[in-house]
Amino acid sequence: MPSKPSANSEPSAASKPSAASKPSEAKKAAPAKAEPKEVAPAKPAQPPIKLSAVGAPKAPSAPKPPKASASQRQEPPKATAASQDPKKSTTTAKAPKTDKNKKQTSTSPKQAATARPAAAAPAIKLGSVGAPPAPGATPGTTRKTPAAKEAAAAKPAPKQEPKQEPKQAAKSPAAKPAPKEAAKTAPKQVAKPAPKQAPAAKATPPAKPKAEQKPVPAPAAKQAPKPAAKAEPKPVPPAAKTEPKPVPPAAEKSASQPKNLPEPKQVATAQPAPQQHPAPQQHPAPQQHPAPQQNNVPEALAIPPENKTVKKDRRARLRQVKGLDGLRGLAVLAVVIYHFFGDILPGGYLGVDLFFVLSGFLITSLLVREYRVNNTISLKDFWIRRFRRILPAALVTLFIVTAIVTAIGGDIAVGIREQFLGTLFFVNNWTQIATSQSYFAENEVQVFAHYWSLAVEEQFYIIWPLVTLGIFVFTQRRLRRSPRRVPMLVTALLAVLSAAAMALLFTPGEDPTRVYYGTDTHAFGLLIGAFLSLAVTSTRNDPRVDSWPSAGKFEARVAGAIGALALVGYVIQLLFMGDDLAVTYQGGLLLTSVLGVLMIWGVIRETGPLTWIFRTNVMRWLGQRSFSLYLWHWPVIMILRALFDADGHMDHKWILGLAAVPIALLISEISYQHVENPFRRRGYKQTWKDYWASRPSFHEINEGFKKVAWPVVPLLVVACVGGVVYGVVNSNDKTELEQELDQLQRMNQEANKGNAPAPATPPPPKEEKAAAVQGKDITAVGDSVMLAASEALNTNYPGIYIDADVSRHYTAGMDVLRQLNDSGKLRKNIFLGFGTNGPAFPNQLEEMINLIGPDRQIFMAMPYGDREWMAQSRQDVLDAAKAHDNVYIADWCGHAQSHQDLLFEDGVHPMPEGAQEYAKSFDEALAQAANHEKKTTTTCA
Repeated sequence: MPSKPSANSEPSAASKPSAASKPSEAKKAAPAKAEPKEVAPAKPAQPPIKLSAVGAPKAPSAPKPPKASASQRQEPPKATAASQDPKKSTTTAKAPKTDKNKKQTSTSPKQAATARPAAAAPAIKLGSVGAPPAPGATPGTTRKTPAAKEAAAAKPAPKQEPKQEPKQAAKSPAAKPAPKEAAKTAPKQVAKPAPKQAPAAKATPPAKPKAEQKPVPAPAAKQAPKPAAKAEPKPVPPAAKTEPKPVPPAAEKSASQPKNLPEPKQVATAQPAPQQHPAPQQHPAPQQHPAPQQNNVPEALAIPPENKTVKKDRRARLRQVKGLDGLRGLAVLAVVIYHFFGDILPGGYLGVDLFFVLSGFLITSLLVREYRVNNTISLKDFWIRRFRRILPAALVTLFIVTAIVTAIGGDIAVGIREQFLGTLFFVNNWTQIATSQSYFAENEVQVFAHYWSLAVEEQFYIIWPLVTLGIFVFTQRRLRRSPRRVPMLVTALLAVLSAAAMALLFTPGEDPTRVYYGTDTHAFGLLIGAFLSLAVTSTRNDPRVDSWPSAGKFEARVAGAIGALALVGYVIQLLFMGDDLAVTYQGGLLLTSVLGVLMIWGVIRETGPLTWIFRTNVMRWLGQRSFSLYLWHWPVIMILRALFDADGHMDHKWILGLAAVPIALLISEISYQHVENPFRRRGYKQTWKDYWASRPSFHEINEGFKKVAWPVVPLLVVACVGGVVYGVVNSNDKTELEQELDQLQRMNQEANKGNAPAPATPPPPKEEKAAAVQGKDITAVGDSVMLAASEALNTNYPGIYIDADVSRHYTAGMDVLRQLNDSGKLRKNIFLGFGTNGPAFPNQLEEMINLIGPDRQIFMAMPYGDREWMAQSRQDVLDAAKAHDNVYIADWCGHAQSHQDLLFEDGVHPMPEGAQEYAKSFDEALAQAANHEKKTTTTCA
């Protein structure tokens, strides 16, 4: 086939007679100035080198051909080595691939060789090695012109058109005119000796250098490689014989080249190249254009369309202000002190409001800059960044703490199912509101109660970008107004509505958890921070501008001074504004948010005392770890209390706070370094890839903590998941107190039906109670405290009628008394136990006493507890005793205060041992009535 003839033509060039014929070719090649390089490839003998020197001057287009010829004379062996160099052969091998089609179109393999000029680059390499055409790397283009000339001369060579029979073309007389054309061009001169040397060329690989000649087309290389691969192994030894004399290393290279497939391709192209020169039709410049096009392709790919990196560079960023980290540090420090040492900093809970203001300011600044730079807001990217910032640390804390709490059990694990699910979906605040949890009752706060603020922020992050984008689009495209005014007005209006809702829904004397936890009533802090952001954030569309530009030095100094005054006001609030004051919810928290905004304004101007304070290393360190510290500090103190102060009667509770500080700081540092930062900076996928790629060997595990932690992580995950499943499935929804109250409630119901069980304990001596009053003459109505002491009342007063329930207020008690009075079951002596769940409403207690009537004796328990309304509840009882002769005081408050160790953890309800103290208070009241020694005071401090 066509490849075989090319192989035959190669050996002819390699044979010794070819070397002899090359001088004659050199004479013919003298006129061909453009292509001395083709002579260089035929270097199996030194004479071709002389021919190359002769051919060098033939290239008029290249001004350097004489120098090239000199170099060729000086280094003829190098030329042969270059022609046989494997590296250069690879370059020529690539060209043949592009020239296959050219061979098919050409009339002969010689013409296919002429198509090779497209691969001018390989020819340049040959010249650089020492062949005369090396300086004419640009001459590759000049070859195109001679190629065009050869095209005219090649017209008489249609006889050689059959591509499949290059051997015949070389033998045919048509091949002889080709050398005449070679006289015009160097490649043609090589063509004549090629047919003469054909018999010996088969064994010689030197013909391969000819393949390296740039004019050889890619198709010729492809046809030749197949035969070359077959014929070359044989000629390897002769090639070594001819070339070792001038250059032994070159000969070794030539011997090694025939073994490689790419080299035979070059060999085939090398010899046919001179023969194919007569087919200049393929040599024209238009055919060589594809080569530069291939060079342009990678250049086009080097400038790809906008990718993630480019988008990242175009993303608007906020100026880094170190003082903002310090502000976070102040906020988290206040919260930690409030939870660990509440008496020292009564207003420490205000740190959460400072967090809200900072979050609203920073988030809105990001939204404003993104919209101004990109004319839109990518909600998807925004939410992904928020989730990467919050979810990893929050969920890790949630799973680990749930597993630990479940393992500990007891009251700390009560309601863990609702806590876990509410926290997982960031609705913890609404879950606690729905289950009537209190944030301000120290002994009733849940282990995940602090997640309420995180839930409020997450809900804000979902809603606020949508609102902001809508306002921006409406303002810019419809109203065509300033990008500041309308958004600022809307934000201010929403903030005022939120603060007003808190003030209106708050009821003095009642638990403020609803207005404190509610997203609707506590969003004003976030909105006030957003208002400041809209006022100071740059609206320029250049992503590199300062995000919070200053109006000048005067404005910066004013901001610094006002911020310092705001800091003083904030510290005063921390010291004196407790969570039980009505002013806190009727404007106090709003003032805190305003002070926070002023502090942020002063910090971003980086002038004045705020900068000096909040840029300190300690404040910045706390601020950078504020999120992890906030997540971990409360579970740590709660777990310590469950382990070392389960009954709530520890004398020095501050010791637990001191122990919790280093533990919380250590865990928060680990969370910050190994959970927060990796996910926030590299994302979920890359972090997990990095984690898996860092799996260590046993030796590496012993070298450091990081490697040791790798195998521990899966164990922790399994343990946490198992603990969560166990805890959720076996969650106990009621505390020990609630379970006790349920049991007592059932006992009371049975007793009221006349099926009262025998008293568990013997009744006290007769002298301890008034003989005139028996259980059948007593009706007791009250709340959960009376219910907790109901067993003792039944023991002391067999046959007593008790109707007590959890969370009962005077309002519910009125309905019970009315029903009993209407049914005729209301007895002569009435025990009332109210006030624990709130004071009586105006005239409510008076109405209740009138309902009972003046002909009955009323004994009212003095309430006890740590609720803020207890003082009012006690005053209600004292006022009623003073106003009515038939009302007596049962001083339960005095007994409870003297026996706090007999109370449950909540510090309100009596344990079974403390229930007798509750019953004794009524015994004393009955004695007052019997002895007509009424007291209107209490021993309760």
